[in-house]
Amino acid sequence: MMASIRTRYGRLVVDFYYMGKRCRETTNLIDTPANRKKLEDIILNMEAKIRLDIFNYAEYFPKSDKASEMVALNDRKECINTNVPSFEPSTGGRAL
Repeated sequence: MMASIRTRYGRLVVDFYYMGKRCRETTNLIDTPANRKKLEDIILNMEAKIRLDIFNYAEYFPKSDKASEMVALNDRKECINTNVPSFEPSTGGRAL
């Protein structure tokens, strides 16, 4: 698990990395065993979406001050063209 659960002022906090940045988000959940289990399930879903590159920060933390920054970073990442043509010689054709 790449995210961890902490407690701050009696509330559960999610501590994780997204797009190379450390993110700490306080939840409205009081620190109880049932709420920790609930948050663990949410984190598993979050981590799966991060791995699949379909994570939407604002969906999970809509009131976060960091949400707009993360959405902007994600938008910038999507604007970068990763389909740059390779200038490697092909293996199946004849050379010119």
